[in-house]
Amino acid sequence: MREDQIVVVDFGDGAVASLTGYPIGSEPEPIADDFPALFRPLQELENKALESWYVNVLACYPEYRGQGLGSRLLDVAERLAQDESLRRMSVIVASNNTGARRLYERHGYQEAATLPCVKEGWETDTEHWVLLMKSLRPANDC
Repeated sequence: MREDQIVVVDFGDGAVASLTGYPIGSEPEPIADDFPALFRPLQELENKALESWYVNVLACYPEYRGQGLGSRLLDVAERLAQDESLRRMSVIVASNNTGARRLYERHGYQEAATLPCVKEGWETDTEHWVLLMKSLRPANDC
């Protein structure tokens, strides 16, 4: 059973940004025949990110963007990964989410794999899901 970790940025008037993530183990999650087609490519990509700390959600209200909160939350995520003795970070982004992709690439994430988005009645402009990964230096490296 996985344990999600949640970090919230709150300046006193309620949450303005948050990070949710979890460590991915060393074995791929089985994908049963009845697994919803909409989520299948996401699980397949996650299964390519074994032994990494997975950024599941990184979100910020629009009026708080551009203040470095996303970068600070990614720094927290890396510390959480190192606390778990993980050497890699991972995240899946929609191919059309250029802002998020730029943020992750500025932090050293690189494209590792892509799969088509299965729309299954879902109205979206997303054509592909993109797995981005980043290697971490051991915590004791300077």
